[in-house]
Parts: sequence; structure tokens; C-alpha cells
Amino acid sequence: GYFNSYTALNQENGGITDDLYIIDPAVIQGGMSKINPKNIPTNLTASRNRVAGKQMYMNHRYKVGFWKETYDSVYEDSIIAREYVPVSSFIWTMSYSEDRHRFYNTSASEEDFWANHYISDAWTDDQTEYSSLRNTIGVDLLEGFNKYAKAGLSAFVTHELRKYTQAVDTLPISGPDRPEGLTPYPFAERLSAKTSENLLYVGAQLTKRQGTLLNYEGTVQIGLVGPAAGELKADGNVTTRIKFLGDTVRLKGYGYFSNTTAPYLMNNFVSNHFMWKNDFGKTRRLRFGGVLDIPHTSTNIDVGVENVQNMIYFNDQCLPMQAGGSVQVLSARLQQDFRFRALNWRNTVIYQKSSDESVLPLPQLAIYSNLYLQFKLAKVLDVQLGVDMDYYTKYYAPAYQPSTMTFYNQHEVKCGNYPMMNAYVNMKLSRARFFVLFSHVNQGKLGGNNYFSSPHYPLNPRRFLMGVSVDFLN
Repeated sequence: GYFNSYTALNQENGGITDDLYIIDPAVIQGGMSKINPKNIPTNLTASRNRVAGKQMYMNHRYKVGFWKETYDSVYEDSIIAREYVPVSSFIWTMSYSEDRHRFYNTSASEEDFWANHYISDAWTDDQTEYSSLRNTIGVDLLEGFNKYAKAGLSAFVTHELRKYTQAVDTLPISGPDRPEGLTPYPFAERLSAKTSENLLYVGAQLTKRQGTLLNYEGTVQIGLVGPAAGELKADGNVTTRIKFLGDTVRLKGYGYFSNTTAPYLMNNFVSNHFMWKNDFGKTRRLRFGGVLDIPHTSTNIDVGVENVQNMIYFNDQCLPMQAGGSVQVLSARLQQDFRFRALNWRNTVIYQKSSDESVLPLPQLAIYSNLYLQFKLAKVLDVQLGVDMDYYTKYYAPAYQPSTMTFYNQHEVKCGNYPMMNAYVNMKLSRARFFVLFSHVNQGKLGGNNYFSSPHYPLNPRRFLMGVSVDFLN
């Protein structure tokens, strides 16, 4: 079991007002090419997002089986040892999560950043809360308790209670009593501020993990009650090993299918700047693919195809929409590592193609490369010295909406085609690890200054960082 509590405060700037401050600062700053981060104007200065929550998880298992006695091979009546062989187990898993999101803006002049104002046009204080209590009870027939039990079989029942609390709108929906300057209320009836949902699932799992030639795993979950009614999730994989070039090659095939209900907040949402009430249908996903792993050459290849029907996404108005047709994605990933003595070169190359870029935009090519030297000093100090790089081709990257902390599709600005490089030194001495990092070392030198990860949001400039981590185990 574990317990986790977290909180994060993010000051929102709404993006910079003019990308030329980063791309060509000399145009903006009267001939001065050096960027002064303190002088870059942004759309927002008085907006904050706070996300906080708690998570608790407990897992319990009680095994039931029999005692197996081992006899001496010469004297059959002499017991050498007694071994407990579990046959089945009973499982109870409980998880609880609680999440809170608050967005507030204290500047009336900056409220013009948003087109709509449903509660106030002078300030914003939106609060949304969500909690989930999930209990799962199951029984598991364990694999391998005798020679005829070639696979493990599990069955389970899951109940989940979800609760939602949103902003309370007490203003009149329409009429002369509604304050001037506010956006007309978009619905005839007021959206509920508090809602709860009860969901019930049943499922089963078949596994075989102890074989040397063929292993497999399959799980099916069906929704019965509440918004989960009619939901279906199924996934599985099959793994085998074959001899190739004097080594053992691992082959894996996998598949996944789901037919799931849209989340409640995608259908019902209340805030000062955004309100929506949708009746989205279920989203269906089908994915299958295969993995080839060759340890001898440090090669791993993963090729997959996915079809998504009724996909939900955020449009250019920052509102959720559901695509009426299907979107297909073809992806291929190659991981290839090289090593010669102290020199190491690790690479990951991903190719992906979306059939509908207006619904699901993706960079076609993404590369991560890490070139480093790894050696020991004085037989006690482990050193890793190198440079790594992230790169992806240009595409219409989703833009960021600070009010809802969501990313929405846009078709005006492309991001990408820029290498992000870091020079670093990692060191380990006994139980202490420490690092020195020169982040974004190529800024203004390789790739120019067009280093935006999202429209109007540049990557961090060149920085120097260092850190220490110490393990106190034992």
C-alpha cells in the first residue's frame, strides 16, 4: 500500500505576445539580438493554476493451497522437507484518489484574453473537484500448482464511486436581472454543481508466464451499471522466443480493444470562460502490433496500427468535440544501441502517421539520441559524460488553454524541426549520485531560435543545473 499527497502551483502567462521576441529579438529590441527574459511581454500576469490531490492504494492477497512433502529417494518413508503449494488466492484492492483544480485571475484588464464570461467579467475563480473510491474483489487460480495447471485464471468484480464538484453559478440565466457584459448563458437549464456516479465492472484474466516457449496474457472487463454500462475493455499479448544468429530473439504480438463512455467532465463542465453540455457517444479503439527484440544487436522494433472511432478532442475554440468517423494511426519505433568500450550511443526513432491531422495532429518523425562515455575513476567513482538530443519534425502542435489546462487543436502555427541538446555529467560515488547539466546548450547556434514546443510557448533557454541524490537504504 501507499499514500501520496501533492500540490502544484503554476503561474500562467498565456504565451508571449509576439514570437519574434524569441525568433528574431533584434527586430523587437531595436537591433539588440540578446534576449532579455524579464522584458518579454506575455498575455497574462495575474493568473494561477493550482492542482492538488491525494492518492491511497492498498492491495491484499490471501493464498490457499496444500503442503507438499518431499521424500528421500533411497528411503521413501523419510521426509526431507515440506513445501507449501498455493492453489488459489483471494484478492481485495482498494484505491482512493482526490483531485482539486483551481484557476483564478485577479486582473480585470486581462479578462479580455477570453472571449466568454459567464460568471464575472472582472475576475475568475474556478474550482473543480473530483474523487474516486474503487474496490476490487477477485479470486485467482494460480498457474503451475501442478503439471496440469498450465495457466492462471482470475475473475474479479470492481465497484467505483465517483464524485464531481464544479463552480457554482448563482446568476440569473437570462432576463433583465442578468448583469450586463456577461456572455448569454448557453443552456436553458443550469448545469449541476455536484454529481456522483456509481459504476460496476466484472472481468477475467488468463495468464501463462512460466513457459519457455510460449507465454500469453489476456484480460477482459465489462461494464454493467451506471455510466460504465455497455463498456468493454480487452487486451492481450503473446510472447515467444526463437534462436537467431546464436542468440535468443523475443517476438511479441499484442492487441487492445475498448468501447468506453466519455468522461463526465467532457459532457458537463461549468467555469467562468467555458461551459459545455454534450451527449458524446462511446469511443472505440482497436490497436494491434508486434515487437521484435534482439539482445545480441541491442535492437528493439515495435510496429503497430490503431483505429479510433468517435474520438474526442478539443477544437480551435477550446471546446470538446467528437469526430464522427475514424482516425487511423500507423506507428513504428526503432530502438538501437551501440557500444564500443567506454563509448555508448543510444537511439530511439519513431515514425507515425495520422489519417486525419485535423483531429489528431502528430509529428511524422521523432528522434532521441544519447551519446556518452561511461567509465570509472580511481575504481570508486562512476562517471557518465555525454550529450543527448530530442528532435521531431514540424507539425501543427496543440495549443495550450490556461483556464482549463487543456491542449486544443490549431492550424495556424507549426512547431518542431528544432534539436534540443543537453550536455551533462552524471557521477555516482557509493550511495550518492550527483549531476551537472548544461541544458539547451545549442540555443542560437544549431537550429536557430525557433524553439517552440507549443504555439507562443518557447522551450526554456540555456540553463545550468546541478543536483544531488543520496540513498539511505540499510
